[in-house]
Amino acid sequence: MKNYADSTIFRNLRNLVVALTRIFAPSDRMALDSDISLTLENHPLAAFIIEARHGDIVSHNCEASRLFAADLTAVSLGAVLQSPPAEMAVFLEAVLHFGRYTTATLLFERVNSQQLRLQTFGTRVSDNQVMLSFLDLNAQERHNHLAEQEAQHRAGLMQWQNIHSFFREMEAQNHLILEAAGEGIYGINAEGKATFVNRAAQEMLGWNADDLIGQDLHQIIHHHHLNGDRFHAHDCPIYDSFRHDKTVRVDDDAFWRKDGKPILVEYVSTPIYDQGVLAGAVVIFRDVTERKENEKRLHGALEEVEKLRFQLEQENDYLLKEIRSVRSHAGIIGQSASIRNLNTQIDLVARTQTNVLISGASGTGKGLTVSAIHEASNLAKRPLVRVNCSDIPTRNLEAEMFGYRRGAFRGAVRDTTGKLALANNGTLHLDEVSDLPKAFQAKLIAVLKEGAFRRIGDTYDTPVSLRIVSTTVRDLAAEARAERFSQALFFELGVIPIHCDALKDRPEDIPFLAQHFLERASSRLRLPLPRISKANIEALVAYNWPGNVRELENVIERAAILAQGGKLRIEFQSGLAAKFDDKEDIISNTDLKRLERDNLIKCMRRSQGKVSGPTGAARLLELAPTTVYSRIKALRISDAEWEI
Repeated sequence: MKNYADSTIFRNLRNLVVALTRIFAPSDRMALDSDISLTLENHPLAAFIIEARHGDIVSHNCEASRLFAADLTAVSLGAVLQSPPAEMAVFLEAVLHFGRYTTATLLFERVNSQQLRLQTFGTRVSDNQVMLSFLDLNAQERHNHLAEQEAQHRAGLMQWQNIHSFFREMEAQNHLILEAAGEGIYGINAEGKATFVNRAAQEMLGWNADDLIGQDLHQIIHHHHLNGDRFHAHDCPIYDSFRHDKTVRVDDDAFWRKDGKPILVEYVSTPIYDQGVLAGAVVIFRDVTERKENEKRLHGALEEVEKLRFQLEQENDYLLKEIRSVRSHAGIIGQSASIRNLNTQIDLVARTQTNVLISGASGTGKGLTVSAIHEASNLAKRPLVRVNCSDIPTRNLEAEMFGYRRGAFRGAVRDTTGKLALANNGTLHLDEVSDLPKAFQAKLIAVLKEGAFRRIGDTYDTPVSLRIVSTTVRDLAAEARAERFSQALFFELGVIPIHCDALKDRPEDIPFLAQHFLERASSRLRLPLPRISKANIEALVAYNWPGNVRELENVIERAAILAQGGKLRIEFQSGLAAKFDDKEDIISNTDLKRLERDNLIKCMRRSQGKVSGPTGAARLLELAPTTVYSRIKALRISDAEWEI
């Protein structure tokens, strides 16, 4: 129920009650009979006066008769009261005591038993008489409802006016949009005649809107195919779109300009309706003449590239055959029993796709063995991907191997393919595999067993098939027994173990290697080819070669650079050799740093301060020039030290 105590009517009634109280004050009782009739007659609500002690209605107004649907003259209050008499008695006592009182809890009814919802106001007229006034709550609600409806009607009318203005503005804006659009847009009715043509369409076709509006557009701009054949209207996709109520997209067609020249277009024809009735179509088209010509040129260029690629593949296959016919597997030089055994093992594992573990000291040719296995296998045309496990920080190893999606972590600004995906259907070379962190070893085992991996940031697994060839300078079996390396991963990687012997254990290969390195260095550096003397060979064979084949290659390259008059001068790094000569000695990190610093100073002195170039220090050390510069800075080598 609404709170009628806060309404304007209630406030007015309260003021009226106060006024009646004053009117019927004891001092004015003499004028009661004359005033009572006037008060009841002018009262805005239904009202009557009753005897408080007996409940008889003394007088009433017309509004009371209409409210209770009866003449209330000489009628008892009980005829219209539905509440218990005790509740009415309490209410009358409150009126007589306080002078005025109001309630909405008393229940009344018409004489025909129809229940009424009333707000009852009581005012003391005399010591024994009370005026009761009634506000019909149902009538008040109906009045409020009608007032709300009227307000809503007024608001709806204003809203309709706003909507009407909005759509008028939209119509104007749509017209501006059509005119500003970069695509050509025109409309046709069900007869195929133009209803509007925007500015872009006029510019592309060379026609004015006045020339096209009301005309059969097919006969003006779409009458022929590019090959000169007649384009009949019943075959036109645009007509088909609104005749069969469907949207049609065409990517390769031609419209004809006013000057008789065709333009290549792609367009979309969409049927339009007027009050549910198919009225025509809207066509949006784009001039793609320049793009089609560029695509044609691109296709021609790609075909030419494909021809050249095929030709290069043929030439590469021929060159590879020639290279392999000159020597054994991928640069493995020598005739010792050790080399013959190595070639036999390479032939054996190349016919399979099993994982291989290659061990041996630094510089013994483990990398060459990996390349030889790959090239001799049926995976030779697939990639050989190398990963140096000791060079990649632990925190970056998973991202480097598995790859990641853009946004997978801070700094992942683009999608990156991992080494596993790059090596798919090929060979993955894990160099210094013993340096793999234990946490990553477990993940690599899962990849090998499941044949799939998950890129960082992905929600799905990527299948992978590859052969892993691992290399290490350590005894991986001993590492596994010491639990520094996973035994499960050791067994997965070391299905077929291959060991590369140290150069000092196969001295008969030194002359062949020396001659090979000398020829290669002279050719690469464009130097005269010196002759290796018997004394040179004897010196080379007598040396201990702690750096193995890699050191031999460096010694020969330095000798080629320093050769004078065709005579080869062999120089060894005796300090380093002496250190490694005694197997019981261990070189400390300080000694290694000192040896590295002395060696770099010596190289700078030999190259006369040059780092890059054929005779630079980077070439002698087989390092990148940027790496040499970094080491000079890290080791704090000054110019004065090598200029001495």
